[in-house]
Amino acid sequence: MWKKSVKWSNRTKMSGVLLAVTLALTACGGGEAGSDTTNASGESSEVTPVKVVLNWFAKTEHGGFYAAEENGIYEGKNLDVTIEPGGPQVSSIQIVASGKAEFGVAHADQILLAREEGIPIVALATTFQISPQALMFHEESDIEDFDDLNGRTVFIQQGQPYWEFLKHKYSLDTVKEVAYTGQHGNFIEDAQSASQSFVNGEPFVVEKQGVQVGTKLIADSGYEPYAAVVYTTEKYLEENPETVKAFINGTVEGWYDYKDNYEQINKKILEINTNLAEDEIAFGEEQQREFVFGYDAEANGMGYMTEARWSELKDQLLEIGLLTKDLDVSEVFTTEYLPAK
Repeated sequence: MWKKSVKWSNRTKMSGVLLAVTLALTACGGGEAGSDTTNASGESSEVTPVKVVLNWFAKTEHGGFYAAEENGIYEGKNLDVTIEPGGPQVSSIQIVASGKAEFGVAHADQILLAREEGIPIVALATTFQISPQALMFHEESDIEDFDDLNGRTVFIQQGQPYWEFLKHKYSLDTVKEVAYTGQHGNFIEDAQSASQSFVNGEPFVVEKQGVQVGTKLIADSGYEPYAAVVYTTEKYLEENPETVKAFINGTVEGWYDYKDNYEQINKKILEINTNLAEDEIAFGEEQQREFVFGYDAEANGMGYMTEARWSELKDQLLEIGLLTKDLDVSEVFTTEYLPAK
């Protein structure tokens, strides 16, 4: 599916200093030598250190990474994996592009936008077949569809591609947009408002505070980007295909391990992210299971992606003006490194 991009090579000759520096740093980060160890059969094998930068603080949506680390799956593939949590001020794309990490996690629309900016990253596997991203509202608000948001306050992180899509499709021109901070006090006080959320997270937190809420999946609008997608750079993929395969195979195996041993791994996640509560993380795992292992993943395996879905997303971003170039999506993603179903 994926192939080396000649278009990208030509484009970099004309790009600015920033991109040149980014690619130079990526080259420096792609060739780290591993250390020699001895496997069970007494043969010498090389352990390769790699880092993956998550898209948020440690949560259930990263359970597969932590399962692969905790239960020796990465180690069994001769990988020494460092898992670095993200956060609101962390851009995994910038970190991976600079060569400070080999792998990152981002949403599919973010990857397409990065490609247009000349950042040569390639999607390798998706965590969520359908994003659990949703708008949350008070049950009493009478919100039934997205066009009901007009005239109301919506707590939203600015610059989200899905929000631009919703505003365009549903003519949301009388919405009062207020920056989402991760705190829910103002949403709770305004019974006619709505807020961004993930169905496996925020609704549980708010209902614990006595507010009954409903949710509307963003995917219900027809906007269905893959979510929490694992990616690397073109250069690292070209120079280290076996390491990429080992990491993606290990991560997918980690997800199936998490599915069976989530209670054990949730304890590990709680140690890393002390802001989570035990009942909250249990709720998150249960709610997200279908998004990870259902849909196309049920028949094709966890992590699976299709060209049709990537093409549809590209066309939607072109329609709303967030993309200006008709990208070749076969250069944006590959499923070649996923384990055989």
